[in-house]
Parts: sequence; structure tokens; C-alpha cells
Amino acid sequence: MTSAPRGPQQLRLREHQLFLALSIIIGVLAGLAAVLFTLAIERTDRLLFGFASSPLRLFLVPPLVSIGTGILLVRLFPQARGSGVPQTKAAFHLHQGHIPIRVPLGKFLTGALCVGSGHSMGREGPSVQIGAGVASSIGRWLQLPPHRVKELVPVGAAGALAAAFNTPIAAVLFALEEIIGDMNASLLGSTVVASVASVVVARSILGNEPLFHVPAYELVHPAELIGYVALGIVGGLVSLAFSKSLLGLRALFLRLPRPSLAFQPAIGGLAIGAILLAVPEIKGVGYEYVDQALNGGLLFGAMLTLCCVKLAATVISYCSGNAGGIFAPSLYIGAMAGGAVGTIINRIAPFPNADAGAYALVGMGTLFAGIIRAPITSVFMIFEITQDYQIIVPLMVANLLSFVISRRYQPIPVYEALLRQDGIHLPSPALRSGLRARLARDLMGHEAPLLPDDLPAEGAWQIGQRDGRDAYLVGTRDRIVGIVTIEQLAAARDAARGSEPIASLVDATFVHVHPDHPLDVVLERFAETPELLPVVSREDVRRLEGVITADDVTRSFRGRRADAAGAVSRRPEEPATPAQSDPRTGRQS
Repeated sequence: MTSAPRGPQQLRLREHQLFLALSIIIGVLAGLAAVLFTLAIERTDRLLFGFASSPLRLFLVPPLVSIGTGILLVRLFPQARGSGVPQTKAAFHLHQGHIPIRVPLGKFLTGALCVGSGHSMGREGPSVQIGAGVASSIGRWLQLPPHRVKELVPVGAAGALAAAFNTPIAAVLFALEEIIGDMNASLLGSTVVASVASVVVARSILGNEPLFHVPAYELVHPAELIGYVALGIVGGLVSLAFSKSLLGLRALFLRLPRPSLAFQPAIGGLAIGAILLAVPEIKGVGYEYVDQALNGGLLFGAMLTLCCVKLAATVISYCSGNAGGIFAPSLYIGAMAGGAVGTIINRIAPFPNADAGAYALVGMGTLFAGIIRAPITSVFMIFEITQDYQIIVPLMVANLLSFVISRRYQPIPVYEALLRQDGIHLPSPALRSGLRARLARDLMGHEAPLLPDDLPAEGAWQIGQRDGRDAYLVGTRDRIVGIVTIEQLAAARDAARGSEPIASLVDATFVHVHPDHPLDVVLERFAETPELLPVVSREDVRRLEGVITADDVTRSFRGRRADAAGAVSRRPEEPATPAQSDPRTGRQS
């Protein structure tokens, strides 16, 4: 009797063991890809600029190379633009982890060219997308189930990041905190194994040298925490300036005519070339100057200048559509801002305090927490860099303040805001956890009252009078323009605007929900719209998935009450009848 369940249990155990073994393989391959990507960037930089860059090279290389990468990014690798972290999150949450093999290949090529040609961008974000793409491709090549392919994405991302930054713990936390969005995720073991395997590969090839050479720091005096409070406030403000500038300039680039898409990277390259003539220290990743700031090798004026110029250059490089990340620039800007604040505190503070390098180190984590919104990752990342607990308390104080200030005035994290600019909306953490039972997709109907956007207002009003409806959706199922009401049509008719197309009567934005929104959100937004509520895709807010009406909401509550009444009236010994169909929806309950 007891041996019956052992078969399924043994199969599950074997499946977990095989997945763990696959995680090791992916960690090795992702780590190797990240190491090769780092070497490719260094070799490209050396090839294009040489060991001592002339002013002519500094000015001409970025725009000339960007012409070629711009064409590649438009014609062959459109998903390789930008950082890669937002695209990886979208693949995990919306596409069952499906990342075509051309995406990591394209990111490797264009990322090495963009960062190696002097653009002020980082290698860690692209490494995340490369590692995730490798993992996804392996999962699909092995014909794994879709949910297993999805689970491999953060495993590959953690492995690549661990090798790129030489911080295995921070890489695991980044995958859980940023990619998955759940620190209690069941993939913890697999991401740890992949990170360890990738770091072993990276250190075998590149050596065991730390990314930064950091002297030992300590909290010299308890009152010094006041200085770190000031640094947290400054870090929050600089984070806001970076995020707002990035999103604002990118919105301007997105409004440019589509034919200019291939040449936008060259526009950014021309601006970067001009900046490099004046401040060549912001070229590429720039970790050598971060190392100088950590060791007190830069003066106050230099750090302040590099902080401001690096911020502007990163915004230009990213928003013009080049391939590269904001992970490394956030650390660079944070080190310079922290070092500048530390220099001021050293001059004016009446209490003993650490060198400016300690503030530069805390500033790195502070900007990372404010921009990337991964505060736990930032704490462990700095700890892995220093291997010293002495800096943890000041780091946590500054990180918390920066995080709170940034979230207060920029509620949407920058990676998700970038996706929203592309019309992609990720589910909220509450929805990702799967705790809500009744969702918009369970209520919506697929028969949508649609009117063409070029239909005259007079004709639309007559259709409304015939059908007895109070509102219509304007456009097509693939391109919703908005919602028009009978009141609006009647007002246009009375104002002698009956010949105008109804598209001119609707707002550019309209109230909507997504298929995975819970019932409370549906009810809240239903109160803001006339009679019907469109359900649109998270990948494209203009693509219609269904419509919710007042009758749909009423039927939902009636169905819930009927289920509850049946549960109460059923006798304890009476089993529930399996697989009964709901007569209204046809779904099994």
C-alpha cells in the first residue's frame, strides 16, 4: 500500500535533479558568454581607439560605428536595443521565457560595438539578456515544457551577471528581486548553482582579481551617520534626475519619424563624440575611474564634473537607441556623487569621518538602489566588493533614503517605465504571486461594440439610437483609439460637427484593464468608464482582448453566490460532482 505513490515522487525527484544539472550547464555557458562579451568590448575599444586615443578618433568613432549598429538594430536585431533587462523581464512574465536565439547573438554583437565604440553604457544589462537568451534557447532546443523554459530565464540571467560583475550572491538576488520579482521564488537553488558555476568559469579565465581594489573602511564615529544620511538624500535626488532625464529624452526620441530609427544611434554617437573631446573619462564602462574614486585618487571638482557629464552621456547613449545597459553607469555616477559628498563632509564636519573613498563606495550602492530599485541586491553587491561588514550600516541608511525618495517621486521603476513607453505593461507583484482568484479574463466577453474611427459622428449617433447603447469602442480589435459615448455624439451633432470622424471626439488615453487584473481593480475602473470597460493586452494597450459590461460583473457575483450556496447546502458526506460546467460561460467549475 505504501509503495504506490513512490513512482510519481521518484519522477518528480528525478526531474528536479535533471533541472539542477541543467542549471549547472547553463551557468557555465552563460558565464562563458559573459566573459567573452567583456573581452569583446575590451578588444573593440582597443581596436577602435588604440592605447592613446587622439581627439579625432574620440570624435569620429562613436558616430561612425553607430551608423552601422543602428542599421543592424533596425533590420536584424530590433530586440537588442537598450539594456536588455526590461526585455528579459517581459520575456519571463509575458512570453513564457521565449527569447529567440538571434536576440542574444544580436545583443552580443551590437553591445560590443556600442560600448566598445565609446558610448557611455554598461555591459551587465546586456550580459543578463545574453545569459537569459542562451538559457531560453537551450530549453527550447531540449523541447522542455514552456514553464520549464520560463524558469531557465532567471537562471541564465543570474549566471551571466555573476560572471560579468564577479558577485555571485548579488547576481542571485538580482534575478529574484528584479527579474522574477519574488524573493521567495522556488528557483533560488537553481540560480545559486548557476551563479557559482559561472563565477568559477569567469575566474578560471580572467583570474581571481576583484573588480575594484577597495581599501578597508569603517564607521569612524557614530555621528558620521549624519554624513551618510546626507549622502542618501543626495543619492535619491541624483537618481531622480537620472530616471526623469532618461524617460523624458527617450519619449522625445520615440516621437521622431520611424524612418529615422536607424540613424538615431548615430545622433547619440555624434553627441558622445563631442563630449569625449572635453571629458574622455566617461568613455565606455569607465570602471578604472570608479576605482580611482574609491581609493581617493580624484579631486572634488573632477568627481563632480564626471558625475554630471556621465549622467548626461548615459542618457544620450541609451535614449538614442544604442545597445548597452545602465547598471554600470549607475555605479559610476554613484561613486562620483558619493566621493564629492564625502569630500565636502571631510571639510565641514566637526566629527571624525572616513575618507571620501568610503562615501564613494556607499554612493555606488545608493545610486543603484535609487535607479534600479533593487535595494537588497545593492547592499550585498557592495558587501561582496569589500568583503567587510563595517560598511553595511552606513550603506543601509543611505540606500533606504535614496530608495524612498526615488520611489516617492518616480513611483514606477525605470525598467518597467521603459517597457510602458513601448506599450508593454508587466503584471504587478500581487498578480505575479497568483493570489487573486477572479480576474478580468474570467469576466470579459469577446463581442465588442466597435465603430470605425473614420465614421462620421452623425452616422455613429444613428447607430447608437438603433442599438440602444450608451457607448462604443472606436477603432479595430488590433488598434483601439478610445471610447465614445452617445452624449458626445449628440453634443457633436448639436454643434454642427456631425460630419467629423468620431476619432476626433475621443481622448488619446482611455480607462482600461488587463486580463490579469483582479476583480477589485475591475470594479474601481468600471466606475470611471461609461457602460463598458475594454480589456487590452499588456504588450500593446491598443490591442483589444475583450470587453467587460455591467452584466458581466453582475453574472460574476451571481455565480460566486451560487457557488457559496452550493457549498453550504451540500452535506459533509456528499462529495462535490467533478467537472461541472457553468451554463453561462461553459467553463468547468
